[in-house]
Amino acid sequence: MLDFLPAAVRGVIASLLLALNTILLCSFLFIVALFKALPFAKVLLTGGSMAASVWLYAQGRGVEFAICFVLMIFVHEMGHGLAMKRAGIEAGWPVFIPFFGAMIAMKGQPKHPRIEADIAYAGPVAGTGAALFCAALGLWLHSHFFLTLAYLGFYLNLFNMTPIGFLDGGRIARILSKKASIIGAVVMGALCFMHPSPQLILIAGMAVLHAFQRNNDDLGQVTAEDRKTWALRYFGLCAFLGVALLFTAQLASRMS
Repeated sequence: MLDFLPAAVRGVIASLLLALNTILLCSFLFIVALFKALPFAKVLLTGGSMAASVWLYAQGRGVEFAICFVLMIFVHEMGHGLAMKRAGIEAGWPVFIPFFGAMIAMKGQPKHPRIEADIAYAGPVAGTGAALFCAALGLWLHSHFFLTLAYLGFYLNLFNMTPIGFLDGGRIARILSKKASIIGAVVMGALCFMHPSPQLILIAGMAVLHAFQRNNDDLGQVTAEDRKTWALRYFGLCAFLGVALLFTAQLASRMS
């Protein structure tokens, strides 16, 4: 859209947009911290941030898309929440961050990297289930709308499996190798190069910082059997999401 501008000017604009997104995100997180001190803050914060996300997404794609998309993100976060409950760890209420997704606080530390991996894995599994439901509706109703939602669901959950930092894949893949974050950094760099956007660059930067600041001393508890099990689960889900992504893209293109 800005191709008519000199490269130097486009670079300055991109830097300004990235700085603006960073300021907005920090401001949002600061407001969230203050808001938690209010009565009924948990319900209001989840409901309010959810409504704000629906409103913002609706500006570009319509209300129906926004509601369904936010619900898919909600299902993903509930997967994490249920896994925390199974592990005996208190979970916070999900908070939605428009154009970045959502997060759910873990009020406690897992006693084993395997437990952390279980909690991280549950989100993409639940999100994949939501995307499959949309794909099934798309096939049944011959609906381009639901196939597009399914495609986005598969894409976002596959992106979340990138093995770096605070992303779900980073919390899982560190069981496989301490060097998994290097692969994740390469993948993130490639994504930022192919699909540059302020949000993606910010997420990539935060993920890289988190990855290289993380203390991995607890990985001494991980056994060879743990690594084998999680290699199958991690790469199995990534492969399934990749195939589902291609499949829904082809179906959606035929219906468009």
